[in-house]
Amino acid sequence: MAWPAHARTSHSVDSLLAVLDATIDATPAIEGAMRKELNHHRNAFDKAETIDEKFHEGYWLFFKYRRFRIDSAMYYANERLKMAAKLHPDSMIAARINKADATKRLGRYSDAINILDSLPRNNYVRNNPYFYDVYHSTLNSLTTNAINDDELARYSELRRAYRDSLQVVNYDEANVKYINQAEKFKNKGNYAEALKVLLECEQKCHDEVQHSAIFWAVLGETYRRLDDNEGAKYGYAMAAIIDKRNCNKTYTSLQILAALLFDEGDTERAYRYITLSMIDVKEARALSRLSLVGEYLPIITTAYEKKQHTIATRRTTFTVVATILVVLLVTLLVLLVRRSRKLAVVRQQLADSNGQLQELNSQLNSMNKALEESNIIKELYIGQLFNLCSNYIDQMENYRAGLIAKFKTGRMKDIEKMLNQETANVQLKQLFKNFDMIFLEIFPHYIEDFNKLLRPDERIQPKAGELLSPELRIYALVRLGINDSTKIAEFLHYSTQTVYNYRQKTRNKALMPKEDFIKNVQEL
Repeated sequence: MAWPAHARTSHSVDSLLAVLDATIDATPAIEGAMRKELNHHRNAFDKAETIDEKFHEGYWLFFKYRRFRIDSAMYYANERLKMAAKLHPDSMIAARINKADATKRLGRYSDAINILDSLPRNNYVRNNPYFYDVYHSTLNSLTTNAINDDELARYSELRRAYRDSLQVVNYDEANVKYINQAEKFKNKGNYAEALKVLLECEQKCHDEVQHSAIFWAVLGETYRRLDDNEGAKYGYAMAAIIDKRNCNKTYTSLQILAALLFDEGDTERAYRYITLSMIDVKEARALSRLSLVGEYLPIITTAYEKKQHTIATRRTTFTVVATILVVLLVTLLVLLVRRSRKLAVVRQQLADSNGQLQELNSQLNSMNKALEESNIIKELYIGQLFNLCSNYIDQMENYRAGLIAKFKTGRMKDIEKMLNQETANVQLKQLFKNFDMIFLEIFPHYIEDFNKLLRPDERIQPKAGELLSPELRIYALVRLGINDSTKIAEFLHYSTQTVYNYRQKTRNKALMPKEDFIKNVQEL
């Protein structure tokens, strides 16, 4: 697909979107300058000494407000109508065209057509490009909003006739004839020919089209009809930049660009553009543009909020996993310290009894050696646990850094792909597996000893591929000194009710009363 020369030699679509974002960020300053200029001309309008001067200032104010604040444009159109009665007859016609223009922009298309139809077809009207522009754009809106086939056919035929008239009217800007010719091809469905005309216009009228939002919007629409989304985005982005720089709030380019970006998965940017479009339409009182914004706004807003909720949920999940790891580490450290203290007491007692128990010296030495070996084994597993937790923390930090990096560069598809990975569940399963391995290394006869506390026909065995069943894992934590069901639920990512049910069901299988069962588990 052919591209405009400007696109081929300077900006890519991505860089152009960055320019659009910067222009949007500069909107307060741009609109501030516009309001300052409007205030100057309002003062000139109020202080005008003659009707001619006032009529001229009203013309300037009308054309500035017609795309910025339509109710204000209507005010100055009405003021010019009052003054026109005292001026040349053509002044009344010019003022009534202004009135029709403002009426159309308020969404009252039939009223606008009635005003235009009431104008005499003298030389002033027949040679007035502005008259044909307003008439044709109003017919466009009536065609789009036709309620039946008869209306559609009638307005389409009128639109074609006025489009032909636009071709023979003299315009100050050369690019307008190219645009009108391209629109004729588009109305016939011949988008390839329309594109040729527009590309020729871009080359021959380069300076003019750089300031014409209409040209770029028509180009974007033509590319869109030809299924060239990159070309469409380029054209609509150019049109949106020019609109924002000129304080035009009655645009459609930014809304359509938002829809294109949304379809490609750029939800963040699409949400920003469609939200800004709604704000501008409301501020401009552009009722004729509300339907287009309303078509896209709920869809884009819902998708954006869903995405933000997903990100928040993932962040919460990773926080919970990290908390579980830290709490588990601290708990195991506390348990090991307690066990070390108990061992120290035993050693002291053995030392005190050494003089009286010389005959047991060799046995005590053997016991001390076994205890030392046990300490070495436990230190080894603590080291493994530290490494595991460290690896988990590194993985989460790398994941977070990856998300931030992709977010800063606007790679929302990559972020979505990362967020859609079932990372938390995989890490949680791996955590359970590592916990089971470490626990069984420290207490190798745990399952056998635990089952001795249960009735023979109720003994518990892990399923194939499991080291510990959920019940055995819960009571493994009880063996480590964690008896609070709420804490166990937090560690294992179960609900408190689930933990309670498992514990109650297992206690019902025991050979001894509840209080003795817990005590025996803690002494395994």
